[in-house]
Amino acid sequence: MVTVRDVMTEAPKSVLESDNLVHVARVLRDEDVGCVPVVADDGRLLGMLTDRDLVVEAMASNDDPTVRQAGELMRGDLHTVDADGSVANAVETMGRQRVRRLPVVSAGRLVGVVSIADLAKNLPSAAVGELMALISKTGHKDKLP
Repeated sequence: MVTVRDVMTEAPKSVLESDNLVHVARVLRDEDVGCVPVVADDGRLLGMLTDRDLVVEAMASNDDPTVRQAGELMRGDLHTVDADGSVANAVETMGRQRVRRLPVVSAGRLVGVVSIADLAKNLPSAAVGELMALISKTGHKDKLP
């Protein structure tokens, strides 16, 4: 069985919930990623923050990015996948939750992120296409077929 650990991006850069949005934007830029995990001071995963969150929420609201903190903007409805779980489980969770990236945990700690790009490198293109179609649907979250 191919596990999530086999396909994930390991040791993703994270930000603290107290980091300001300028710092978050720089991490996204420097790491060339579209999202970053937000962690507490003790390293516990709290949520995810995307480049879209920064633009749509913070910039469109005219928030001061030097004052507003990552913890205020992050998405707290966190869905994770276990590092030793199956890739099929990750695909199912991504489709059901309609997310392009999932934090990967092991023993409750962040160890990676699995993204559509990671899956595209490791799954048949038809499976990735179906997942993208499901994630991209508008309206209510649909269950996987």
